[in-house]
Formats: sequence, C-alpha cells, structure tokens
Amino acid sequence: MTAIQQGLASSRRTHYHAGVKTAVGSPLLSIETNTPLTIYSGLNQKDAGQLDELVTHRLLDSGDYLFHQHTPAKSVYMLEEGMLMMERSSSTGRRQVMAFMQPGNFIGIPHNQHYDYTVSSLQQSKVREIPLKPFVALQDKCPQLMENVRGIGGNILAHTLDQVFALGQKKAHERVCFLLKQLSDRAPVPNCRTVDLVMTRQDIADYLGLTIETVSRAFGKLKREKLIDIYSAHTVEIIDMDAVAELALAD
Repeated sequence: MTAIQQGLASSRRTHYHAGVKTAVGSPLLSIETNTPLTIYSGLNQKDAGQLDELVTHRLLDSGDYLFHQHTPAKSVYMLEEGMLMMERSSSTGRRQVMAFMQPGNFIGIPHNQHYDYTVSSLQQSKVREIPLKPFVALQDKCPQLMENVRGIGGNILAHTLDQVFALGQKKAHERVCFLLKQLSDRAPVPNCRTVDLVMTRQDIADYLGLTIETVSRAFGKLKREKLIDIYSAHTVEIIDMDAVAELALAD
C-alpha cells in the first residue's frame, strides 16, 4: 500500500467528532465510484428527514463572510448555490486561498473548537447551516451519514495532495490548467467547457501560489496555443479539453 493509499485509508477510519479536524471543501467525488458525494448521499428517507430538521438556510451576497478564522465553531454548512472561497491568513498577514467551493461542498467540523480558516462568498450564494453538536449526535444514530463524512474527509486529503503537488511541481500554465479542470469537473454539467471565473485574478494567484502577472501570462500562453479562449476577465472557454486535462495532471 502506498503512502497516499495509507493516508486515504486512515482518513476513512477517523471518527469525526467535535475537536477532530475533518472535511472543509472538496471535489466531493466518491473515491471508490467517482460519483458525486454529499452528506445526503445514500441516506434513507427517515435519516434525510432528521438531517433536514436541523437545517436553516442562509443567503450570502458577494463579499459576505460565512465565518472568520479563529472564531468559535458552532455550525457546519453545505453549499447549495453560488461559490465560496476558503482562505487562511498568517499572523504576518500573508494569505493562502485554500479552495473554491461549489454546490454540494461541505464545510465541516473544525479543529480545537475553532475554525482554522475564513470562508467568504464570491457571488450570491445559498448555504444550508447545521448546528455542530446536533450534527455530531446525528452521526451516531445514522451510520450512513457518518460514512459520508468519512468519505468526504478522504476526498479532502486527495484534493489537498493534488493541490500541494500542483503548487510544488507544476509550471504556471499547468497550475492554471489544474484550476480550470477542477472548476470544469465540479460544474453543474461535468466537463463543462465554459468556465466562469467569479474570483479575482488575485484570488487565483493566491490559490496557485503565483503572482497576478504570472497568472495573466499563463492565461495568455494557453490562449496563444489555442487551448482556451478568453471571452472576458471572468469567462474562459476550454477549446482543447484533452490537452488542458493532460497539463493539469502533468508530473
């Protein structure tokens, strides 16, 4: 068993109770089946109803914060509509964007009773808010719900490993392909060729570990090579999906 497989197996064995770090935002694909995975996956009508009873809905405008880093954790969330951004800041003010979250993504139980990151809305968004303590208690009654949270945790690890590799090993244009393929795969229509970049170029730069200038040059390179077309600052069409996918996975 490889180190990655061991890590994923360990993630699945972890119990996700208060005080244990777990899922935040993920591609939400089942590692075993490559099908969409959410906290509702596989729940019977009774269990889904019990989960729904805990839910309240929140609407966020662009720029609104769902919660801030270091604040007490009282709820978990599932994104229904829109897009959220997860970021973490150091004591010196340096920022790293950790994830761009799309519908279905689960923002989960934090470490040491506090959130380790800040989550804000990039566009008008709708989330399901679930109180943390009742959610943890419901997992003890609903094995499938606990299994879903474990599976999402495994996906988080896989996503994190991909991102670390992208930041450490890929060239700038390959990192941009990594982002475009990620957003395309997780769009409402999988493998969608039109990608809406609702985030700013600075957000993209802070996600990919690049400067704004390098991000712009990388987009320009991909356009010159006819892999993408750029309709506006916020809309990109993937012309050659196979080539973009190959660059996104380059190692």
